[in-house]
Amino acid sequence: MSKNTSKKLNGLHFVPIGGCSEVGMNLYAYVYNDQWILIDMGMGFDGDYGRELIVPSPEELVKNKSKIKALFVTHSHEDHIGAIPYLWPKIECPIYARPFAIEMIKDKLSQFELSDTVPLIKAQLGRKIEIGSFAVEFIPVAHSTPESSALAITTPQGVVLHSGDWRIDNDPVFGAKTDEKRLKEYGDAGVLALVCDSTNVFRDQQFGAERDVRKNLIGLVKKYKKNRILITCFASNLARLESCYIAAKESGRQLVIVGRSLKKIERIAKTSGYLLDIPAFLDEKKAETLDPSKVLLVCTGSQGEVNSALTKIANGEHKSIKLKEDDIMIFSSRIIPGNEKAVLEIQNSLSDRGVKIITSEDCEIHASGHPSKEELERLYDLTKPNILIPIHGGKLHLRRHAKIAEEYGIKNIIIPNDGDLIKIAKDKAEVAAKLSVGTLAVDGNKLLPIDCAVYKQRASLANNGVVGVCLKRSRGFLKLIDMTCYGIFEESERIEATDIRNDVSSEIKLSLDGVLREKTDDARLKTAVEKLVKTAFLEARGKKPIVMVHIAD
Repeated sequence: MSKNTSKKLNGLHFVPIGGCSEVGMNLYAYVYNDQWILIDMGMGFDGDYGRELIVPSPEELVKNKSKIKALFVTHSHEDHIGAIPYLWPKIECPIYARPFAIEMIKDKLSQFELSDTVPLIKAQLGRKIEIGSFAVEFIPVAHSTPESSALAITTPQGVVLHSGDWRIDNDPVFGAKTDEKRLKEYGDAGVLALVCDSTNVFRDQQFGAERDVRKNLIGLVKKYKKNRILITCFASNLARLESCYIAAKESGRQLVIVGRSLKKIERIAKTSGYLLDIPAFLDEKKAETLDPSKVLLVCTGSQGEVNSALTKIANGEHKSIKLKEDDIMIFSSRIIPGNEKAVLEIQNSLSDRGVKIITSEDCEIHASGHPSKEELERLYDLTKPNILIPIHGGKLHLRRHAKIAEEYGIKNIIIPNDGDLIKIAKDKAEVAAKLSVGTLAVDGNKLLPIDCAVYKQRASLANNGVVGVCLKRSRGFLKLIDMTCYGIFEESERIEATDIRNDVSSEIKLSLDGVLREKTDDARLKTAVEKLVKTAFLEARGKKPIVMVHIAD
């Protein structure tokens, strides 16, 4: 059932606009007596037929634009802020975030000439932000990017804790640890609902700490004294970048960063007061002038992104960095679900070039920023929620999270779908209605539905190719003037291409000649030719290409 949310909503509701069908595209709404606040506005990734970047559809937000009081950002990762330049202009509300996230958002907005348009307000720890019926407090949590926060959302009906991305690391090498004391204070006072990250629910024990990763990275770099070493990691993980610098320094190497996002992160980090004790990283152009044993390269592309530095390096297409057989490649990262194929292709390319690959399967060189079962149960201990709502993951993640909570003893659990209008009462949460949600793809400077005709056509083009047919109309007859094929024949198949062109020409004469074309509707004629060409290619090649017909008088 669909509900028109332009009508007044009474009581407390939670709406996942995105973030509960796959990892990424996090965008959540809380509604109290028809006043809305939003949490995060992230993007996802989909490489099919040009749909590299995807964002949640803002249809419901546009409908309720006048009711939206603010957007609160938990941290600076793309799956939490990446959609802001695309969706914010459709709702235009204040954005509250911690300073590092604000600098990251500013950088994104500058690419869209929105820097001076969006009201960005720095949130202070320990101080509640009162907006309408809501009071929101940012609570520090450990994660893989600085200044990550959980949000305590106080409403007249009770407190909802929205976890954001988090983990427990009581001895972080960089940034704050999770403020268990403040979370316990909320738990002791009473938490109505916990809305919580589900990314790592299939892991029982927590990952090792970032301090262990630092120690292991230093050891690896020192071990391969004569080799050039490359490391790939998430660009936004400042702790990992600092660890790479320390590993380079302790092994007598110079750190070189490769990739635009790393250069951007270095600049934003120093603007925000981080990495100030580290000298400027060397540019990639310097790498080839240095002794291989005296350099440590850190590059973007740990997820196999198409245009990343690592992809270009692995494919031999990078202008400055050319691989050698004795190079060492360290993947100090995890594979985000959905990226397995892309990462494997990169690793295969590296292996083909004789590069030795080291991953977290070989050595503890990555620490996740998300909670395991053990950490989730610790959060339940602290917060004692009446209701649990798992978010941030696919359905398998959410169901597994619900099972963990059930076994722990939490009785009131609801597994949300994107678009669920969930009414939160004292001891239960239930779906009151289904709202209109969907996914849009960033297509150039446009947003298009991922299931629109454009992408269906691109899929057909990719799978079947295209044939352009030019016909001339003369004295009631049609003559094939030209036929051009794209994505069907190899250069060496000129004979095959000529044969099918002759077949098409013959079929046109046999099937369509003898009729006075001047009296035949062009649209019907084009349809007949299109069907004829498709049939010919299906018989000859087993393909039904897109056919473009032009009739010249």
